[in-house]
Amino acid sequence: MLDEIMRQKDAKLKEAVRASLAGNVKEAFEKLGNRVAQVNPDYLPGAAAARWLKLNPETRARAGLMAASHALRADINLYIRERLARDGAIHGPRLEAERLVSRSYTKAEKMLAGNYSSGDLVSFHRAFKTLGVEKGDERRVAAVDDRVGKVLLEAPDGQHVEWRPRWVAAKRGAVEVYRSGALELRAGDRIRWTKNHDGMGLVNSHTAEVTSIGRDRVRFRLEDGRSLTLRRGDSQLRHLDHAWASTVHAFQGRTVDNVIAVMESRHPHLSTQKSFYVEISRARNRADLVTDDAEALREHLETATGERVAALEGIGAAVERPADRFEPGVLDRLFGQKDGPDRSNAPPEPSANQPAEQPVEPLPEKTPEPKQGQYDLEL
Repeated sequence: MLDEIMRQKDAKLKEAVRASLAGNVKEAFEKLGNRVAQVNPDYLPGAAAARWLKLNPETRARAGLMAASHALRADINLYIRERLARDGAIHGPRLEAERLVSRSYTKAEKMLAGNYSSGDLVSFHRAFKTLGVEKGDERRVAAVDDRVGKVLLEAPDGQHVEWRPRWVAAKRGAVEVYRSGALELRAGDRIRWTKNHDGMGLVNSHTAEVTSIGRDRVRFRLEDGRSLTLRRGDSQLRHLDHAWASTVHAFQGRTVDNVIAVMESRHPHLSTQKSFYVEISRARNRADLVTDDAEALREHLETATGERVAALEGIGAAVERPADRFEPGVLDRLFGQKDGPDRSNAPPEPSANQPAEQPVEPLPEKTPEPKQGQYDLEL
């Protein structure tokens, strides 16, 4: 803990980290001062993305962007990727890849047939002759009969076999369950690996940049400067995700110059003193906190210590889900652009009886500087 306090070069930030470690949330917020920004809940991911995008490339490389939940992280990455693609930083041919996201089930949860869904992928880490699977084999879930505890598995050759997960999944480390999604890759994308690969020297949560996408190969530049080439169809391509923003859990152990952290004011499990401490203590020079209600967050954190192990583990182990609040037009408004992308995914506009709060102060140089206050957005 002492090392994490000593890394801060800014005196106020060091005091904030020390206060958060002691559980004095009020003092920590006071020391952060106008580094705490309050925005409309719907604009949380867009506001965080805009702050990061405003940085120059060199500063971005030394900055960390964190969200307490997977949902916020996914939203932020969508905003950033959209803007970078428009600016040409993400370019070239597209690769539409299948992405596997761990269900992060406990052993007990894996034993229940009702926790499986059609399309899920089951990876076997042991051989089970009765199922006709060897270690490393994968089977797709074709159907589920929760009444009798059976899951129908489909092999690559189309053959089906009935499986009772109650017996097989009871063995520790026997299976891993994934849901299937889609992920687009282009040159310029920043990704993180979501599964170790000892042979390639890939570590879960480490990042890389896509340097090129060819007809049958994808090339990456890894954190350590090495180049890696994967053939299209390589199974490792299913275990990655976009990585401009990270979860708090994935960011533990890292140190950066500046941090932009996002936290919902009343999240019952992930907005805790422990996650707040991790967020601000990763920075050497500056930590910015973006939230939907600064006072409510402070009051919530005073009682939500996060001391239970499950609370912090949930930051990284919770089941990831696609973003459900992505509104491309928000980023256009934040940057003062009139013509934006397709807004077909945007949520409905508030009714006249429910006026929306004002969005975060626009960030581009075209707009006047916002007034400074304890919870105003500082540029």
